[in-house]
Amino acid sequence: MTISEPIEFIDLVKKSERAHALPTVCATMSLAEAAVILHIHRTTAWQLYRRGEFPVPVLKVGTNLRVVKAHLQRFLDTGEPVTLPFRASDDSRSIGS
Repeated sequence: MTISEPIEFIDLVKKSERAHALPTVCATMSLAEAAVILHIHRTTAWQLYRRGEFPVPVLKVGTNLRVVKAHLQRFLDTGEPVTLPFRASDDSRSIGS
C-alpha cells in the first residue's frame, strides 16, 4: 500500500460524494484516554476532575467526559494548566442557562 492509493480512491469518487469518503478525526478524547497520556490512573483523573484540579478543561457531553486534544497538547508543551476564558458578565458556566 502506498500513500497515493487513498488519493486515487478519492479521485474515483464523484465530487458530491467526496465529503463522505474523507476519514473523520475527532478533536476530543475521553478523560480515560487523557489519563493514559498523562501517565495517571483513570480514577486519579476522575478525582482531579471532581475537585476541579484537572490541568485542562473537561467537557461533559451527555454522560461522557471529554478533553480537547489541543488543550492537552498545550499542557504537555508548556506544563501550565489550560483554562478557558471566562467573561465576568456570565452568570453561570453551563450552556443553555
